[in-house]
Amino acid sequence: MKAHLLLLIQTKADIDRLIIEAVDEVLNYCLGTANASIICDYLKKRNYSLDKIPKMPEIFSEELRNLLGFGSRQILCAPSILEEQVLEILYKKLGICQSIEKPPNFPKHIRTLRETFGRINNSR
Repeated sequence: MKAHLLLLIQTKADIDRLIIEAVDEVLNYCLGTANASIICDYLKKRNYSLDKIPKMPEIFSEELRNLLGFGSRQILCAPSILEEQVLEILYKKLGICQSIEKPPNFPKHIRTLRETFGRINNSR
């Protein structure tokens, strides 16, 4: 199955779609559908939707912390845990064995994935 998924990733749009799906999957699974909808609505009110995450992961990371808190006021490290789960799902679906630092640098991982798959697909 992993090989099939890698074959389906032909463009940056394909990796972007996979990133968006992983974020949506984690939000719904970890927080429930109602809370995932609240987060999506919160992002939309700030002119930022899930489809912008691949190109602007810093904003997603920042807004997740604005909503769920950061520092001593955060909900049990929720932003970092959610980002870590997204990255784990992405790497697993791509068949990549990658250790993820804690807390993860979510934007760096997303940019690296997009750059890597952009280079791979440009060489085909």
